[in-house]
Amino acid sequence: MNKRFVTFFLGVFTVVFLIELMFVKRNTNGDNFYDLYASFNKIDGVNPGDKIMVSGINVGYVEEVALKKNYPIIKMKIAKNLDISDDSSVSIQTDGLFGSKFLMIEMGGTNNFMKNGDYFSFTEDSILIQDLLENIIKIGEKNKI
Repeated sequence: MNKRFVTFFLGVFTVVFLIELMFVKRNTNGDNFYDLYASFNKIDGVNPGDKIMVSGINVGYVEEVALKKNYPIIKMKIAKNLDISDDSSVSIQTDGLFGSKFLMIEMGGTNNFMKNGDYFSFTEDSILIQDLLENIIKIGEKNKI
């Protein structure tokens, strides 16, 4: 009877521990990042945790996606050691044809750099495959003989 009692509580402890691991908020060291924001018209498929890239190098991640005045706002965590000029742009890209989404920052050319809490002035929305196919069909119909 004692062995069954120990086994039962060991199992309960293991299940509780695994559930706790699933719901623990992952801490990232906030000291190494600063916050930037971008407003888009549509952000189809962008989720918290998605990568932010500059020239193919991962420099941060999407922390939060929210609506503000009916427009999606993305809060980004960017590595503190990266200076982004204030005329830079951010676009939503897809990894391959049906891959995951990520944000790509195209660096500008000024010597004025963005600070914590700044918004990108230039953004490019996500391209939907459906919209792309519609454009290809329209071009094909125009060029029909």
